[in-house]
Amino acid sequence: MLFLPTSLCAASSISAFVPNESGVVAEYARGHWRDVPGMKVLLLNLMPEKQVTERDIARMLRGAGPDIVLVPMKISGQTYKNTPQEHMEAFYTDFEQVEDEQWDGLIVTGAPVEHLPFEEVRYWPQLCHIMDWAENHVASTLYICWAAQAALYHRHGVRKNSLPTKNFGIYTYTAATTHPLLHGFAETLLMPVSRHTEVCVEDVRGVNALQVISDSADAGIGIVCEDNGRSVYVTGHLEYARERLGFEYRRDLAKGRPITAPANYYRDGAPEEIDFAWRDDALRFYHNWINNVIKPHTMDCERTNQQFEAVMKGCREIFVKKLHDYGTAWRIMRPESVTDQIYIKANRIRGIQVKGHAEVDEDSSGDFQAIINYSIIGLIQLELGYGEESDIAPAEATALYDKYAAEALALMKRKNHDYDEAWRAMRISSYTDLILMKVFRTKQIEELKGKTLISEGVGANYMDMLNYSVFALIKLSEQA
Repeated sequence: MLFLPTSLCAASSISAFVPNESGVVAEYARGHWRDVPGMKVLLLNLMPEKQVTERDIARMLRGAGPDIVLVPMKISGQTYKNTPQEHMEAFYTDFEQVEDEQWDGLIVTGAPVEHLPFEEVRYWPQLCHIMDWAENHVASTLYICWAAQAALYHRHGVRKNSLPTKNFGIYTYTAATTHPLLHGFAETLLMPVSRHTEVCVEDVRGVNALQVISDSADAGIGIVCEDNGRSVYVTGHLEYARERLGFEYRRDLAKGRPITAPANYYRDGAPEEIDFAWRDDALRFYHNWINNVIKPHTMDCERTNQQFEAVMKGCREIFVKKLHDYGTAWRIMRPESVTDQIYIKANRIRGIQVKGHAEVDEDSSGDFQAIINYSIIGLIQLELGYGEESDIAPAEATALYDKYAAEALALMKRKNHDYDEAWRAMRISSYTDLILMKVFRTKQIEELKGKTLISEGVGANYMDMLNYSVFALIKLSEQA
């Protein structure tokens, strides 16, 4: 099911426009996307006729598979010529309201600014900021047409080149069917194109990070992929509805622009008979983007989040039980003493790993749990300062514990997004060594009274030791 802001592209409107396409559309109150379960996909709509593009993208996503929540986003401070400002204010959310969150997908559309150098586009600085932001906050970003050229230029210095005549029509592209984005395709795909500029195949292939998975002898580069789908560049308009190229053709004719009929668009050259041949390829591509690129990443992250929360729940239970037995006696410990306690636990784990056995309690799970709880105690001591007695109630201590556990989870999510679950390929002995390294770093920072030149402080090291210990416990649970 596709969820849209209330009254934006109502389900009946989409169904009436293109009947017989699968998928159900539901609505959510504007600004309440967080309350709806499902993949969260942002739409940065730079096309002039926003409502048309909203409908086109909604058609692509509504039958793509799992629940998808589409959140239209805008660059704040912009005014619009072809879309009422009231529409933008009613249905679009400013980027600043979403930038602190992690997102499953981002779609950046084309824009009618091909004639301008990128740097002269009025919102270019903001767009560059969003493209940079997406690298750390979005599982996969889909750049369409001009946006694909803009992203290739900003990220890799690939320049666009003006064409002698407009590239306009439906073109046949090769399809690298082994790539997840093109799974289930034949050896070719069809895609609408409507642009005055292009990027050269040689320039794109000259960038090692980029993989061309679709191109055309007649229309050049089609689809480019980077970093296993973290960034996807589509130079055409797979999302275009049946009538769109015909509308653009008639519009340009009416304005006296030099234009020829779109290639391979009308059956036998008859304007009343449109060959909607790219429809199935377009729907399949978006299905693959959601299910073969975004969904596996989301599922891995969800699994990790659940495992992380389970580990922290177990550690919290130990913390609460010890609060019952000992109260908050640990409040008298200076941070240096907390660091030493973590050292004792980590050094014992390493000793057992090196020796190959333990005389007492061979399972190191308890030591990793202790490192987690001492790390949170250290964070609390840094916030409150150490006391001369047990000067806070257990309820306050538990609230502080929950605060830092939540911060640790949020940090893990951000880093897991950036490093793509790389920690799963590490050995438990590596976590142990990293924790000990962090202990020695912390000791040095403590000797310097916290006055570092470039390094993060003690609190950041406690967070890292906590997270490494959680990863170790997850790995131990999977080996059991």
